[in-house]
Amino acid sequence: MRTLLTIQKIHIYGFGKHENITISLQDGVTIFYGMNEAGKTTIQQFILQMLFGFPTKQQSQRKYEPKTSPKFGGQLTIQHPIYGQCTIERVKGKATGDVTVYTADGTKGHEELLAKLLYGYSRASFEAIFSFSIHELQGIEKMSEDELTHLLLASGTTGIHQLSALEKKVDKDAGELFKKSGKLPLINQKIEHLKQLEKTIKKEQATIQTFEAKSLKLQHLEHQLKDLYGQQKTLQHQWQQLTIMKQALPLIEQQDKLQQSLNSNAPVQFPPEGIRRYEQLKDRLTHETLQLTQLEDQYQALQSKLQLTADEQTIEEITRLMHKEATWNQLVVKEQNLKDELFVLQQDIEAQFRLLGVQEKEAQAILLEGTVSLQQEEQFQRQLTVLNTTEEELKFYLQSLEQIHAELDNIARQKKQLQQEALTAEEEHILAQWPQKKRRLEQLRHVQLQRSKPKQPILFIYLVLAISIVAVVYGVVEKNWAVIVIGAILGLLFLLFLNHAKQVEEEPLERNSHLLKELEQEEHVVQQLLVNKQRLEDRWIVANEQQRDKERQYAQLEHKIQQAEQTSAEANQMLENFLRRFHLEGNVPRTLLPELFMRIRAVQEMDVKQRSTFKLLHAIQNEKNELYEAVQQVLKNEYSEQEIFMHLRTSYLAIQQAQQQMLQTTEQVAHLLSKKQETQSLLQNYESQIKQLFTSANVNSEHAFYETFELFQQQQKLQGQLQTIQNQLTSLEIQQQEHLLNGEQLHEKIQAVEEERNALQVTIDQCLEERATLQIEKEQLLNDEKYGLLLQQFEQEKALLQQLIEQWASKKMLATAIHETLFRLREEKLPHVLTQVNAIFNSLTAGRYDKLFIHEEGYFEAQAVSGLRYHVAELSQATKEQAYISLRMALAKTLATSAPFPFIMDDPFVHFDRNRTNKMVQLMKEVGYERQILYFTCHEGMLELWQKEQIVDLGALANERGVTST
Repeated sequence: MRTLLTIQKIHIYGFGKHENITISLQDGVTIFYGMNEAGKTTIQQFILQMLFGFPTKQQSQRKYEPKTSPKFGGQLTIQHPIYGQCTIERVKGKATGDVTVYTADGTKGHEELLAKLLYGYSRASFEAIFSFSIHELQGIEKMSEDELTHLLLASGTTGIHQLSALEKKVDKDAGELFKKSGKLPLINQKIEHLKQLEKTIKKEQATIQTFEAKSLKLQHLEHQLKDLYGQQKTLQHQWQQLTIMKQALPLIEQQDKLQQSLNSNAPVQFPPEGIRRYEQLKDRLTHETLQLTQLEDQYQALQSKLQLTADEQTIEEITRLMHKEATWNQLVVKEQNLKDELFVLQQDIEAQFRLLGVQEKEAQAILLEGTVSLQQEEQFQRQLTVLNTTEEELKFYLQSLEQIHAELDNIARQKKQLQQEALTAEEEHILAQWPQKKRRLEQLRHVQLQRSKPKQPILFIYLVLAISIVAVVYGVVEKNWAVIVIGAILGLLFLLFLNHAKQVEEEPLERNSHLLKELEQEEHVVQQLLVNKQRLEDRWIVANEQQRDKERQYAQLEHKIQQAEQTSAEANQMLENFLRRFHLEGNVPRTLLPELFMRIRAVQEMDVKQRSTFKLLHAIQNEKNELYEAVQQVLKNEYSEQEIFMHLRTSYLAIQQAQQQMLQTTEQVAHLLSKKQETQSLLQNYESQIKQLFTSANVNSEHAFYETFELFQQQQKLQGQLQTIQNQLTSLEIQQQEHLLNGEQLHEKIQAVEEERNALQVTIDQCLEERATLQIEKEQLLNDEKYGLLLQQFEQEKALLQQLIEQWASKKMLATAIHETLFRLREEKLPHVLTQVNAIFNSLTAGRYDKLFIHEEGYFEAQAVSGLRYHVAELSQATKEQAYISLRMALAKTLATSAPFPFIMDDPFVHFDRNRTNKMVQLMKEVGYERQILYFTCHEGMLELWQKEQIVDLGALANERGVTST
């Protein structure tokens, strides 16, 4: 059974720049390659966020929501050691996304099942061991020795990073609560605050003693204000009575005047709303009178219209002619069409005559009356065919003659060119001298051939040389000087012989070689001249033969041209005789001759058609003239042919409208009679109502009616004013005895009361102000909870101080416990990891360092092969990174069963040289057998270290929807 958790397939719906892509992965090592902005980090974050959820707003990681796709999320297909093949799908939903897990047996789960698949690891725990990048390794260079040691401890021990962070946080929180000599910590601030509260409480106790004196003073003020308010009420009543009396004096005087005016005039009777009713009746009477006058005028006008009568016979005739309008239009169109057709026929006939060249009227008449039978046409066509054939042959012969003439000119030019290309006199001289030089060349070649043959047997010469060498070697080996001397003598003789032979042959050989070379060069020149001469002679012979052949063809063509010209002249004479019978004397274009008879027949047919069209046009014009005269008689006026039916239609419509108006007028007359009767009855009714209004007002005329209405209005106005004054006096409750005071007395009395009221109000205000001040002070003493609040606040601050002290004590205890736990983890778990890390560290550093261990003081040290020890801070950047990676790898190895996750690396080897990079690649290959590794890089050099099937090229994602690594 598999013990590894591997990612088999990545399917991205939409994440960052990637959309709808699928990447299949293999076990072991997979390399994700791409240039900057190719999406490497996006895929790395996609894997982490599919496993552990999308970042929330409180987290600093980027969420990678796509810009162009509505879909957000995707799937990871993994192979789990326990659950088999599972698919993890996470899409947009709640803060971390909605996750669904599908197992191989069909089980469907969510966050709980995913937590089981991930062995309870969080993202922080996973990244602390199985995921690291170049950014983390680059930060190592800036760390102090304490920070670096802490980082390596966290890398080699699970959970120590979280505990160390918690320890620092707890110490920091405890320091924020209390410091022995501090002022800013909370406990220090609380102690100082309690001291200030105690001083404030003592001041408040002294203020409470003044309450009794203020209470007695308030009682005395209350009795004094009660007496003052009684006096004020009495004065207020007196002032109100005097003021009412002052207001009522003018009303009483006006009441007396109005009563006297009413008593002086007799009462007047007038109907209710009499003026409005009278004016309405008068307006209606005037309106109906005018309407009756208009009706009489309209009635007289309609009666005069009815007296007009229309001519029925004229109407019937116009109606009959209107029905002929379509016939008229057809006749006009036919007439115009026939005229157009006659014009076209005349134009066509004249065009045909112009084509035939017949311009005289007599010749045209003869041509129209002539007979054009098929036999004559056939005879004419035969003569025309003979003429055309002869002319085409003549044309062909002339063209051929021109072509042969041009070819003869070309041959003459070629012969002239050959004469110019002939050999010069110098070249002819070279050819004449060549036979003698050729014999000398053959002799030299023969001599050279003889000398190239060996004069002594080669085998004998080299045999002597071999014997001399063997004798020398044998003498040296056997230390026999006689043999050595013999061998040396033989070798010396051999060299002398070769030198003599060379001197004998060198001098004549050099001289002959120079001459041979010159003759061979001259031989090459002569051969070239001979070839050129032969080629020129061959071309001269061919040119002479071509010239004779063309001259013979030229003579034959001249004979054929004479025969063709004679035949053509005979055919032309026969055609002219034939055309002369139709008065067509040589002026007919040659292109028309093949269709001459067809054109003559067409002219004759068009002439017949023209005559028949003239007859039809004459008949149509007679019919149209008869209809035109009939219309003019009805209209009794003269109009043009184009407008006559328009005027007829206008007259017809006018008569129809007149008849329609006559019917309408009859109905209007009946309606006017009825309306006149109604208007007369309304007039009588309105006159009766006006008489009734005059009777109610006891008058006989309109002027008296209006005067009575004015008197009635005046009486009504006086009565209204009197009633208003009486109502006002009733509301003021004025008694008769109060009328004894006059205006001046009232004014003096009111002024005295007001002065007394003002003095009393000043005294009341002073008492109220003093009472308000005492009440405020008393209320403050009674309701002031400051003292109690201060006591309560003092107790609360004491309780809060106690809580802070307890928190500080608990944090100090927690920090001590964490420190002890870290020490125990370092002493118990880290040694087991260090036993695994030494082999990895030794391999990565190419055997330069033996092991990595912790010093007694708690710092990491590296031991070189020479035995020297170095603090980790003293190592190079690349070696620090190798130590960090070794601890990560060793820790993961110890967690092979409890956490078989894949490694995710983001280009962490940029500081490694080529040797250490190769070592790292070898380590990755070894780890790849035990755990899946996903490696992201932008360095093309890394691709050379891996097989092609292990590489996923992210550049292909821009053009493909799926990328597969097999």
